[in-house]
Amino acid sequence: MPVMHQNRGSPAANHRRGSRVRPFGAKTCQTSPGWFSYQISSVFLALFLVASWTGVVAAAPAQDYESLRLITEAMHEISQKYVWKKGEEEIIYGSLRGLMNSLDPDSSFLTPQEYQQVLSGHKDHLAEAGVDLVYKDTLLTVVAAVEGGPAWRAGLRPGDHILKINGHLVRNLTTQEANRRFQGKAGTTLDLQVLRNGLVKPLDLKVTLEPLAPGGVTYKILKDSYVYIRMPCFTPETVTQLATTLKQLQRHQPALKGYILDLRNNARGNIDLAVRGASLFIGDKEVLTARGRPPEPSQVFTGRAKSEIFKPGQPLVALVDGGTARASEALAGALRDQYGAVLLGSKTVGLCGLTKTLPLQDGSALVMTVAQCYTPKGQKIHGKGLEPEVAGKTPAASTSGVTTPPKLSPEQDPWVNQALEILKTGKPQKVAEKVKKP
Repeated sequence: MPVMHQNRGSPAANHRRGSRVRPFGAKTCQTSPGWFSYQISSVFLALFLVASWTGVVAAAPAQDYESLRLITEAMHEISQKYVWKKGEEEIIYGSLRGLMNSLDPDSSFLTPQEYQQVLSGHKDHLAEAGVDLVYKDTLLTVVAAVEGGPAWRAGLRPGDHILKINGHLVRNLTTQEANRRFQGKAGTTLDLQVLRNGLVKPLDLKVTLEPLAPGGVTYKILKDSYVYIRMPCFTPETVTQLATTLKQLQRHQPALKGYILDLRNNARGNIDLAVRGASLFIGDKEVLTARGRPPEPSQVFTGRAKSEIFKPGQPLVALVDGGTARASEALAGALRDQYGAVLLGSKTVGLCGLTKTLPLQDGSALVMTVAQCYTPKGQKIHGKGLEPEVAGKTPAASTSGVTTPPKLSPEQDPWVNQALEILKTGKPQKVAEKVKKP
């Protein structure tokens, strides 16, 4: 799943650091006590790296050493007394997965093999399910399913909790590992047990992996010279398509009276794509601010003046929901704060952070959120989400729960009709004025 990354180090740079690559699960003739101590030291290093971002080490170093001794003791007891024998590497890496998984959905642990694949840009999968996942309340939860993709056709919806994959309980996985379970060779079938809010019994769904070709930007001119634009996902291609679409619509005759931008079920894309998309509407104004822990300075991301296409003062409503995350969240916040757009729908996910990759001594690495994103007027996005000014009408609940989500035309979509009502009554400006800096 795409996350908002900072630049990582190169393989050569990591080689200079003296990192040693040891593939997960690699067998050796024997395990020496010294190796276990070496791995424990790696855990200590990882804990200190995490603690340095939380300020704990500087505050109470003596107490922290006691905590580290507790972890060492627990690992020793597990290695000696657990009913099934566990290798030291399995115990160490399992603890690091749990540690990173407890931080936030975008923080993760990478084994040496996984980290090398990241550094080399290698992708060992040719197909995927087209689903974005996070852990929410310890449950593997669907953020969004790419429209028209395998997961979408199978009936997976935002908010669904995945309990089992091919009969195995989902547990002790980081978000990135969970997403990799939904990538592989084309034709691979996944049998899922899914818990959906409002249904008593879990659902059994089948998803077949296939090469994913996300849909492009589409638009439709509605009655009375209003236009609906659908942005299904953020990629370099779809941002370019959005720019082309806006250029065409700005020249439309008769002139269009208002715009509806649909950002629902759109959870992919990084900060660069968010800035490129926002530049089309707001030019060189601020798009978002990334704030880390003091004394780290904040990073302000601004748009590009030469990319601006959308004329000032045109009524605009953006549709958002529980599948709106990352680049689309950043764009929605910028459009509201800088352009006066109205957000309509339901609360967004709250996934908008900068991550940094921190190599460890044995060649593994921590992927950690080091900054959280804020809208231009100072509203925190990461971990909170954006609350729209106008709530979308709640659709009738499905009783079967297993049907493919319906593909409504814009004229049949109740949220689009709500947006049209706002545009026609001139309420966007009045509602936008109520958006104040927190």
